[in-house]
Amino acid sequence: MSYARVLDDTATASTPPDLLDPDDVTAEGRWWDLRQHDLDLATWESEVIGPHGWAPIVTTPRPADTPTTTHDYGLELIAGVPTEVWTARPWTPEELTANEAQENTTQLVAESDESVDKLVLVVEALNALTALTNADINANPAAIIKDLARECKTIARQANREARLTSGRTESTDTGTEQGDA
Repeated sequence: MSYARVLDDTATASTPPDLLDPDDVTAEGRWWDLRQHDLDLATWESEVIGPHGWAPIVTTPRPADTPTTTHDYGLELIAGVPTEVWTARPWTPEELTANEAQENTTQLVAESDESVDKLVLVVEALNALTALTNADINANPAAIIKDLARECKTIARQANREARLTSGRTESTDTGTEQGDA
């Protein structure tokens, strides 16, 4: 549970100390033991820390962000009770850039995961191409070159994804122009 100290109509998030110093404004010049010991939570909050200004913070769910708006946390007294408040504000340009980079990173990682199986197939296809005889290659060299080019494009796109992720260049997910395999 989170607590706030309420003094002079101001709530400040704060954890109650174990011992309250005699110089504290609520200490009346003496030491106070604020530990819970064997008291139940409600009794400790009302009888031990409450008289010195500490109260549980009423939590409120954070509203969902939108493409144009985020929310900042705040703490206010509402009817004398410290309560979480969320203030809507527009995203800053820096936050929008960071959000886009994070979305691109997520996309690049997902594409990399999908590419694992494709790359296994590429290796198998390249193995099949290298197993061809000279007679097979001479019979239809254009088809073999096209097959090899398709496999190389798969490898190049995956290498680009990995390079973007490794270098932190997630401002884009571009891995080269997609062209038909026909």
